[in-house]
Amino acid sequence: MAVTVPAGDARVVAVRAALEPFGWQSFTAQLVCSRAVAAMDGGQVFPRPRGPSNGPSPQNECAEALVQVLDACRWRSLTVDRLSRLLVDAAQAWRQERAWFDIRLGLLLDGIG
Repeated sequence: MAVTVPAGDARVVAVRAALEPFGWQSFTAQLVCSRAVAAMDGGQVFPRPRGPSNGPSPQNECAEALVQVLDACRWRSLTVDRLSRLLVDAAQAWRQERAWFDIRLGLLLDGIG
């Protein structure tokens, strides 16, 4: 996955600050991703699904999507900066895909699509 988020992005800085002081290489992918989502959540709005919320929170869904990204690479060998940029980029892609899904679902539910 190509990383497109610049290193100075506020979300990257927040994720790096949430991981760097710790031995994050010994963390599970789930813990790294949960910490990253919590760090990015400061000011970020997660897409809210239409209708009743019976499933996991958007934050948990995002963390799970990030775990899948980490499972596909050797993330422990990355620098904390590269890992932070990768996680922010993946979260941004997840948010965009989730927003488009909700738009398409809304159109279908409204009988337009």
